[in-house]
Amino acid sequence: MQFKDIMVYIDDGDSNEERINAALSLAKSHGARLTGVTMASIHPEHLKVSDKKTLAIMCEEEAYKRIEHFEERAKADGVESASSVVKGKDSNASKKLAQFARNFDLIMLRQANPKYKNVDLVKEIARQVLLLSGRPVFFMPYIGAHRIPCERAMIAWDGTPAATRAVHDVLPMLECIQQVIILVVQEGKEKTATGELLADDLASHLNRHGVNAKVNRVLAGTFDVPTVILNEISDNDIDLLIMGGYGTPSLKQKLFGGVTRSLLSTMTVPVVMAH
Repeated sequence: MQFKDIMVYIDDGDSNEERINAALSLAKSHGARLTGVTMASIHPEHLKVSDKKTLAIMCEEEAYKRIEHFEERAKADGVESASSVVKGKDSNASKKLAQFARNFDLIMLRQANPKYKNVDLVKEIARQVLLLSGRPVFFMPYIGAHRIPCERAMIAWDGTPAATRAVHDVLPMLECIQQVIILVVQEGKEKTATGELLADDLASHLNRHGVNAKVNRVLAGTFDVPTVILNEISDNDIDLLIMGGYGTPSLKQKLFGGVTRSLLSTMTVPVVMAH
C-alpha cells in the first residue's frame, strides 16, 4: 500500500522550502502525485501597499509565483505534480482549502511560528483542514525535520477513534518505517487511558501489516502527558509522531484538546493527526 496523491500547503514563510523538500521526498518514495496549494489572500510582508484593490492584485500575483516555483521544483525532481490557488478572504479561503483537501491521501501543513504576524492564519488553516477535510494531516515543524522519509515513528495511543483513524490513515507510511513505538502514558496506578488494554492488539494488528511495532507503557509521574511524549520522542530518536486531533465543541468550534494544542506548539518532529 502506498500514498498516491499528496497535497502540500505553500506560503511565503521561512519554513516553506523545507516543507516542499519534505513533500517531494515523500512523493518520490511513494510514487505519488504531489499537488501544491496556496492562498491568494496571503499578504507577503515585503508588499508595502495601502490601496486594498492593488494589494489584492499583487498578493494574487505572488501566489502564482509561489506555484510556479513549486512546479519548477517538482519538474526538476521528476515528481508528477499539480497545483491550485485558492481565492477568497482568509476565513473563506481556509474552508475552501479544507474542502479541496478531501480528495488526497495525505495533507502537509506547517506548524505556526509565533514569531511571525501570520500565526493566526496558520492556526486557522490547521483548524479548518483537520476538522473539515476528513484526511490525515502531516504538520511540519517550522524548525524543520532531521529525517525525511521518517525511519522511527511513535504512536501516542489512547484507544480513541481519533487515534485509531490517524494510525490507519498513515498505514502506507508506517509500512515503510523501520521501528514504530506505541506509547501508552499511564497517569496513575490504575490504567486510566481509554482503550489502553487494546494497545497490544494494535501492535499485533500492525505486525500483520508488516509494521515493526511494539508497545511502550510509561508512568507519567509528576509530568503532564505532552511532556512525557516529548521526552519519549527524544529518548527514542523518534522522527514522526502520530496521534488523534481533537475538536472541543464551542460557538467557534475551536480546535484542540489540551494535548493536541500543546504538542502543535512545542513539536520537535513532524506530527500526523486525524480527526
